Amino acid sequence: MKYLLSLIVIFFTVENVLGQRCEKRVDAFTNESVSTFEWRPRGMRTIFFESRNKVNIMEFRTSELIAVEYTVPKGSEVLLKLENGEVIELKTINDSKSTVASMTMSESDNLVYSTYFLKMEVTPEHLQKMAAYKVTDLRYPDLHGGSRSLSDKELRNKWQRLIMDGSKCMLGLK
Repeated sequence: MKYLLSLIVIFFTVENVLGQRCEKRVDAFTNESVSTFEWRPRGMRTIFFESRNKVNIMEFRTSELIAVEYTVPKGSEVLLKLENGEVIELKTINDSKSTVASMTMSESDNLVYSTYFLKMEVTPEHLQKMAAYKVTDLRYPDLHGGSRSLSDKELRNKWQRLIMDGSKCMLGLK
């Protein structure tokens, strides 16, 4: 039993380490410097940062366990509350249309879900704050015209560290 538990812990540790990447490169066509950070658990991009031409982008993937086709409109509000009590207010920079997918669990079970990406521009000041303080709460648009909130407990395992790491990468601190 101890052996199995150890293997599970090692698997998730390796997945988190190998699933994230901070890269700095030169664009082959424009010769501009580009910094990117992405977290791809099981090969699926979940959190993405990019800095190009002094414009910083943050994007994240979210999903709901329901089949719904909906477009989150450009300009929708995304709120991040930091551990120092400050709230960062961001706006989506494009329309985000959901994609419905399914996964077969067994012959009688089929899991249906909708996935969508939210993309926002973040300022260097936002990056500095997100690099210094953990995100304790996150509120973003859902697929029903409302919003969904993630608390400190829901963000704690991965998102808090990854948002900090991505912000540090964009600032050149990592």
